[in-house]
Amino acid sequence: MIAKMERLEIVCMREAMPGVVGFLQDQGLLHVEEVPLAQDAAPGFLKRVALEPSQQQKADALETQHRTLNEVIPLLSAKPLPQYVTAAGNSLKSKTDQELEEMARGWVRELRALTRRRLNVQDNLEVLSSFKKTLESIAPLLGGRPVVLGKDARAFVLKGDVARGLERLEERRKGEIGADSRLFSHKVSRNVVAGVLTYPASRNEIVARIFKEELIPPVELPEKDLRGASIQEVIQKLDLAIAKHKSSGQELEGRLFNYSKEIGAELLAYEAKISDELSQLTSMGSFAQSAMVGVIHGWAPSDMVGTLTARIENKFPGQVLVSHLPIDKIDVHEIPTFLRNHQLLKPFETLLMIFKPPTYGTIDPTGLVAISFVIFYGFILGDVGYAAVVALFGLFMKRKFGHIDILSNIGTVAYWMAASSAVFGVVFGEYFGDLGHKLLHLPVFFHRGHDVTTLMLCAIAFGAIHIPLALVLGIWADFSHHHAKHAAEKLGLLLGLIAIGIFAMQFFKVAPFTAFPFTIVAVALVVIFLGLLVWASGAMAPVLALEVVSLLGNVLSYCRLMALGLAGVLIADLANQTAHGVGLIIGIPLALLIHTFNIGLSMFSPTIHSLRLNYVEFLPKFYRPEGRSYQPFKKEALW
Repeated sequence: MIAKMERLEIVCMREAMPGVVGFLQDQGLLHVEEVPLAQDAAPGFLKRVALEPSQQQKADALETQHRTLNEVIPLLSAKPLPQYVTAAGNSLKSKTDQELEEMARGWVRELRALTRRRLNVQDNLEVLSSFKKTLESIAPLLGGRPVVLGKDARAFVLKGDVARGLERLEERRKGEIGADSRLFSHKVSRNVVAGVLTYPASRNEIVARIFKEELIPPVELPEKDLRGASIQEVIQKLDLAIAKHKSSGQELEGRLFNYSKEIGAELLAYEAKISDELSQLTSMGSFAQSAMVGVIHGWAPSDMVGTLTARIENKFPGQVLVSHLPIDKIDVHEIPTFLRNHQLLKPFETLLMIFKPPTYGTIDPTGLVAISFVIFYGFILGDVGYAAVVALFGLFMKRKFGHIDILSNIGTVAYWMAASSAVFGVVFGEYFGDLGHKLLHLPVFFHRGHDVTTLMLCAIAFGAIHIPLALVLGIWADFSHHHAKHAAEKLGLLLGLIAIGIFAMQFFKVAPFTAFPFTIVAVALVVIFLGLLVWASGAMAPVLALEVVSLLGNVLSYCRLMALGLAGVLIADLANQTAHGVGLIIGIPLALLIHTFNIGLSMFSPTIHSLRLNYVEFLPKFYRPEGRSYQPFKKEALW
């Protein structure tokens, strides 16, 4: 749900303003907004707060430090846990700013040096490995001839129009180098050819000129100590050099890892401290002041305003006045949206992170998406064995990445996905396909593979509930914001969809819809449907009436739930039949391979399609993600 917000104005004595700003940051409740000015920088009016020269100098220095720290933090190869960062933050309190700056300079210098050396080793290793690979492709062309690159042989790699390049090189070899030269080439890939040209040492300058004029880059030896050796000797030396670089790279990786563990927590703690100080200074530009007073505007959740006001008055008795500003004339898109969902629903907010927050005063669909997503996923997967694997994936995410909110939420959502899949799996009698039924004689209450029609009708029933629910929510949202004609359009489409549903039931002779009163109801709904569209859209009503066909398509698109689930169970049964048909020695590994493939497919495909039904078919009919996130002015350093 979306929390109710209040707009506050905080007025304080000018000299108390820095203290008030710091206190508000400690509380972490106020979403700061810019104070509007009647006339900017005019005498006798409030004016924007400008930092003093000393404050601006400090802000610039903090900005430089903050940028530098954010550049080197990604270089840490070991990321400390939050509790270690908090402990490091507490230990840094005893240090002066000058001591901390000196420590930070040392951290930055050492991290950059280790990283630079590691990258240099990696680059050299790539060059040596690539050169060795090229020589290994060229060496067989020589047939064991002892040649020295750069003296009586030149290796090259041609790319692009290789046929034309080889033709030109062959022509010039015959005409300018002589018959005692040889050209060898080997096709590496479609447009890449590796080759070597051998010649008498006295022709070396002529060959160099030909390569330059034909724009053929020769394969140069990467290191000086490799020069003057034969190709076979160079390859042997390259093996030694590559082994040496690998050892050096591993040593540097270890040093960087150990150093990251040693200073990582302190580095992150110091970055949070710098960020808080910088945020406090930069936020001053949103406030206003006169010669005597300072003014702060912001938003806070209504149920927290009383607590915040009491804390401010206790901290600054008689110096600060907190007032409530009217919001009836404020554009709802300017009011920050604070989602306050139940703890069970909180992880599902992650599923809607691809959208902006809902506009203030509209519907928060988190709960509806959570319920429908979990049901759809379970209906598709519907296997107790596969559900156990999904639960293990959730456990892995929680234990391995529990300190990262988004990944921890994904782990929690995976638990719910597994629970739903297990429930449907019991109903369908599926335990790694039909394995549970065959081996343990577990009951099958509904066999998906034997009653496809009923399965399809169940999937369509989900759509017949989901789509009308979205229209009802859209009608309510439009009426709430006084968009009567938009609400009438959706109401008309809903009635038209219901009428089509009744006619469909009559066509398939489903009782009691075959009774004559239902025909009268359906016809009346069609008349009302057309009347509402004409009133709401005028001449565009015939075009809008076709939208009801699109809605019918939306409902039928839920058949994908049946199709995907059926595909999964057929693959699982195929795995079990394969194991039985070809013998246990070959069959069990093959069945495990097929089940592994099916588990991977079943984890991602149902997720994508369950989300798609929500994102494409459900949400657009009522959800307006055009809000601003509630971002309270608060400290990163919680120590």
